[in-house]
Amino acid sequence: MVHKRKAVSPEISVTSKVSGSGKTVKTSSFPIIAIGGSAGSFPAFEKFFSQMPIDSGMAIVVVMHLDPSHKSELTEVMRRFTPLPVIEATDGMLVAANHVYIIPSNKDMGIHSRKLLLMKASKPQGIRQPIDYFFQSLANDQWNRAVAVVLSGMGSDGETGIRMIKENLGLTIAQDPETADYPSMPSAAIDTNLIDYVLAPEEIPLKIIQYLNHPAIAEETGEDTKMSLKTTNAMQKILMFLRSQTGNDFSLYKKSTIARRIDRRLALFQFTDYGQYADYLQDNPDEIDTLFGELLIGVTKFFRDAAAFDSLKTLIKDKLKADNGKDKFRVWIAGCSTGEEAYSVAIIIKEVIKELDLKVPPDLQIYATDLDPIALEHARSGRYRGNIVSEVSEQRLENFFTKEEEGYRVKKNLREIVVFAQQNLIKDPPFIKLDLLCCRNMLIYFTPELQKKVIPLFCYALNPAGLMFMGPAETIGGFSEMFKPADPKWKIFKRLEGSVMLSNMIEFPSHPAKQNHEKTKDEIVAPVQKKGVREIFTQALIDKILPASVLVNEKGDILYNNGNTSKFLELPRGENMINNILRLAREELRYPLTMLMQEALKTDKAVTAEVVKFNLDDQLRLVTIKAAAIKDGGEHHLLLISFEDLGLQSHNVKLAKSAASSVDIAAEELKKELIYTKQQLSSTVEGMENSIEKLRLSNEELQSANEELQSTNEESLTTKEEMQSLNEELMTVNSQYHLKAEELTRLNNDMKNLLEATEVSTLFLDNDLNILRYTPQVRILFNLIASDIGRPISHVVSNFEEPINEHDIREVIDKLAIKVSDIRTKDNEWYRVRIMPYRTLDNYISGAVLTLTLITDFKQMQSKLDMLENYAHTLTDGLSDAIIRFSDTLEVLDFNAATLKILGVKHNELKNQNGAAFFKKLWKSDEPAKLMQSAIANHSVKEATISIKNPVQTKFLLTATPFFGDINTTPIVVLKIGADV
Repeated sequence: MVHKRKAVSPEISVTSKVSGSGKTVKTSSFPIIAIGGSAGSFPAFEKFFSQMPIDSGMAIVVVMHLDPSHKSELTEVMRRFTPLPVIEATDGMLVAANHVYIIPSNKDMGIHSRKLLLMKASKPQGIRQPIDYFFQSLANDQWNRAVAVVLSGMGSDGETGIRMIKENLGLTIAQDPETADYPSMPSAAIDTNLIDYVLAPEEIPLKIIQYLNHPAIAEETGEDTKMSLKTTNAMQKILMFLRSQTGNDFSLYKKSTIARRIDRRLALFQFTDYGQYADYLQDNPDEIDTLFGELLIGVTKFFRDAAAFDSLKTLIKDKLKADNGKDKFRVWIAGCSTGEEAYSVAIIIKEVIKELDLKVPPDLQIYATDLDPIALEHARSGRYRGNIVSEVSEQRLENFFTKEEEGYRVKKNLREIVVFAQQNLIKDPPFIKLDLLCCRNMLIYFTPELQKKVIPLFCYALNPAGLMFMGPAETIGGFSEMFKPADPKWKIFKRLEGSVMLSNMIEFPSHPAKQNHEKTKDEIVAPVQKKGVREIFTQALIDKILPASVLVNEKGDILYNNGNTSKFLELPRGENMINNILRLAREELRYPLTMLMQEALKTDKAVTAEVVKFNLDDQLRLVTIKAAAIKDGGEHHLLLISFEDLGLQSHNVKLAKSAASSVDIAAEELKKELIYTKQQLSSTVEGMENSIEKLRLSNEELQSANEELQSTNEESLTTKEEMQSLNEELMTVNSQYHLKAEELTRLNNDMKNLLEATEVSTLFLDNDLNILRYTPQVRILFNLIASDIGRPISHVVSNFEEPINEHDIREVIDKLAIKVSDIRTKDNEWYRVRIMPYRTLDNYISGAVLTLTLITDFKQMQSKLDMLENYAHTLTDGLSDAIIRFSDTLEVLDFNAATLKILGVKHNELKNQNGAAFFKKLWKSDEPAKLMQSAIANHSVKEATISIKNPVQTKFLLTATPFFGDINTTPIVVLKIGADV
């Protein structure tokens, strides 16, 4: 049952700038809801449409996984769920409000300017992601007027599309997995942390209508609209809460971008204004984290804008050719989000290095940073859903990913070259000496003032001729003296060599909100009173007096970083870094650092390494490294490692005096390096000798087992993919069959009740005259019980005086003729037997249908009529006048005995004749015919006298009397011809 409910229509035309891109978007006059579903989603669709008003003012597009080898019946199925017009999409079809559109089978579907566009399926079934494909297209076309709903289904289709919808300020909804027959698809969408509502299907329509009708969404204003003072104050409170809880200042982000994200939260919670939302934030710290995540939404995917990555790959190849012999290739991915872009860049660089077949390939160093710690954890895991098959080619999946149960995992050789770290671009120092910097779709969220500071910073970070890869909506602004276009279409720029002084262009305020504000005495003293003079003094000693130091655990994982360690470690500042010091240390420092840590842990004493030489910016520097073991209060040890910078080798006076000659210095350095090497080798050999024999034996067994398991695993994965694809198709077909079965049950019930309600005895026989079915009334005429189904009709005893003629039944089946006969029962009841062929929907004859209708009353009436007719004939035959009965067309029906005598004709001359022609021939007159026609026309008795010379002059009195029955019977006329007058 479809509930037809009224709703305030969200049909509004809005012009807005979306997502801080500066791009003005004229939204459509009505929202478009895209619903993705797969196995088990039919019950969800039925519940959804049961609560969707017929005049909601929204268009609905249904995208499902359909079997390409069968004609889709999805349109017919959906028509049972809703009174809305349901149409299978065609190429170029314009979407209209209050309509439902269905994707055809074996097609990919997109949308542009509200026109549905159909493309042939780009990938085979099981790999295609039609829901993702349409969601992404809808996000780009409708922006904040797009709604994406993910219902029951297997796999993760829709996950990537959800990210795009959310990035463009659309609404995202997933079915509650507990209500889904197959929760995989909605669960994958929920795992993105980008779903606005998780609801039962029947709850979804109302939430959509409430959200779209909220003033913050329905009455969205342009970017230049000024806020009221009250709203501005509430906005400042919200930014303060964000800065206080997350440590990140959004005051230099575009206000319009922040406002749109806050508007979404207002609509989701149905708050009336910013002040109410600010009060809610104050009482609900978890919502602050959610808003922080919304502001940092980094929608990304592998090889986003594939043509752009192809262009970048070509430029990287040219650069590596030009830099042949360079030992490092450094890359920084700023705003890496969940890591797809970082791994994409790493893949194309590794492919280029392989294609060039360089004799000495450069050491690839990729640093990927982001503000969002949750996104970084995802990136570090290197795990992605199976739907990346629509973004990554099969060859790249094979080369750089490992198939797992839930999707794919980045291989170790790719994962190890990417370092992920949390970084605030506004206040943390950048990576430097870069060959490539990727900052796609990040600057669009910054104010123009902040962009003017960040772009020179990027110029500073890049080497001359280094590449900068920006988003398609971004530009370098007025900094053409720093960069030149390498590919204008895809916004790839090349840094120009030293034409600009950058020293005055890379300073950032630590608290921009305090700029242009003259501090009072109380404001200066307050922080001191709050912290305490002693604490400030201690911190100053640590920062200014002590050397650069790092606190690590036994494994070398960095727990705290103090001072400038960038000379010795390539590491951002901060706490809780998970990076390992031995991995981040410069190459020349790794050996002595390893030995120092082992010695300090072993002796539980402070250990100092002799002076170590290392290369920094193509200059030799000297450093002394110290390591001291520290108890952490438990069984574990911590190590405090400090670096004392002795400056450039050529400027170190102490070493210059102690060295006899440059040869002695070189020999001394080689001796130290040899000692370090021997110590490390000795330690390694000592540790390895105890286990090498066991490992060798185990390795042989494991290697053999691994090969077998790998072969089995590959076969299993292939089989699983095929089975999963087949299972999805079977689930969809099964759901359709289930609906068909329900429909057949309903039809069967309708037919059963219809047959019983008519009270007509009906008997169904197959081609062999076996009983298939019968109505209850048949039991009056045949001695039937339920177990007689399947028995021949000839085996059943009937209540008729004579059995039904089986020859007639077979003749009906063979010749497709209908036979009707009357038959009497032993109780003297009469039945009319009507035998018809049994036709299937495919027009096959598969038996006969016998209907037996009680006609006893009819037979009795017929008998009475026959008696009355005989009585009438007896009366007329006794009359001396001629009595002739005619039809309305004046055909002779019958006549009495006197007629032949008076007219002087024989019986066969009058029988079945036409009256008009008969009298014309007999009397040469039209008068009798005209008299009868007048009587019929006037519904009255007409008389006339006619003279006939036959052979003498004779006069006859003619009387025409009409007789009329009901409207369904034709009239008759009786002509009486009197003797001589």
